Amino acid sequence: MRFTQLLALLILLNPAAHGSEALIAVGQSIFKGESSVTRGHARLFNATSCDSCHPSGAGGSGPTTDGPVPVALVIQLGSPPSDANATEGDGDPVYGRIFNTAAADGVQPEGVATVRYTEIEGHYYPEAFRWRMRVPHYKLTKLSRGPLAAATVIKPRLAPSLMGAALLEAVPSSAITDMANPPIRSTRLGEPAWHLYRGTRIIGRFGWQAASVSIRHQTTKAFAREMGLTSPDQPHDDCTPAEVDCLRLRNSDSPDISADSISAVLAYVGALAAPKSPMPSEDFPSGLKLFTDLGCAACHRPELAVDLTERGSGTGTPGVIAPYTDLLLHDLGIELSDQTATGAKVPTKWRTAPLWSLSYRIKYEHPATFLHDGRARSLEEAILWHSGEAARARNGFLNLPARRREALLRWLESL
Repeated sequence: MRFTQLLALLILLNPAAHGSEALIAVGQSIFKGESSVTRGHARLFNATSCDSCHPSGAGGSGPTTDGPVPVALVIQLGSPPSDANATEGDGDPVYGRIFNTAAADGVQPEGVATVRYTEIEGHYYPEAFRWRMRVPHYKLTKLSRGPLAAATVIKPRLAPSLMGAALLEAVPSSAITDMANPPIRSTRLGEPAWHLYRGTRIIGRFGWQAASVSIRHQTTKAFAREMGLTSPDQPHDDCTPAEVDCLRLRNSDSPDISADSISAVLAYVGALAAPKSPMPSEDFPSGLKLFTDLGCAACHRPELAVDLTERGSGTGTPGVIAPYTDLLLHDLGIELSDQTATGAKVPTKWRTAPLWSLSYRIKYEHPATFLHDGRARSLEEAILWHSGEAARARNGFLNLPARRREALLRWLESL
């Protein structure tokens, strides 16, 4: 059913659903794969709906054990960054930017992605209590078109939550640059993820490395690369010149998804509210103080200014949100770095992940996993993976008495 038919039918069945409400409902249908808009067009892909990786807009769950990676864990392929601020290269010359594990009839999938875990352990300094971290080892097998280029970077990325994305988009760019350039230069942490997008220098703020400059940019890239669906914004999918069987099945030069359908999906994603945290307990202020004293709040900023402009009005209303991020890129140490196809570590910078949905994730994601590839099985393990710019905060956590350490973890679970 075409977009216009779906929208007209919805309004006919429910006259109260008009304007933006009807558009959001159509977007939800497309997002969940309930509409024919996303069916039958893709040649190489990982998922057939947005909801497969972002269930109801939430983030995906990482692997629980060794074996094939879940659909929500996408294997991006990149070339080494050209400079310290680059977040996205050209991809593999044969396999493109995404390792696609599914394909249409007549097209070979690119292969199978698996993960194997080993464990490392250590001890907290005050009481010698033991901690454990699982270390992922990724392997791409059954490669249908030969080996990856030696320099190709293997980048496992778990689907992030889309809840509250519109509020993050409303953070003024000036607020982001101001955080990267504080008055006291010695306190500087992080860099904006600058991109040249359609001829304009603009800050990226979406994705694990802030590789997308807007919700629209992130959404249309995901359609093209992970679902194999082109759009007016992204006229090319992830088929490369080496993938002749994929190129042969291209239907036409017209996009697989219309601009109207993209607008509907964006309306739905834009309407996804940030999960509400439980009512703060009387211990919340002390938990926030401990979080701040350790240095965590230097990057996981408790508050950000937003400019809430009403559509069509041209006037903005200032506001404040509590996402616990600065939307800047940070070096978190070599331990979290990506690797090339030959196993060489590649310096990698990460956008500070928002923490404002932690309580929702712990309650509804089974199991909840953390960090860019879901390697961390708990918030404790996620903290222990921090190094680089966050090494001081991590070491402070390691040195906390057990009761204060547990209090901090309980506080995080309440966000």
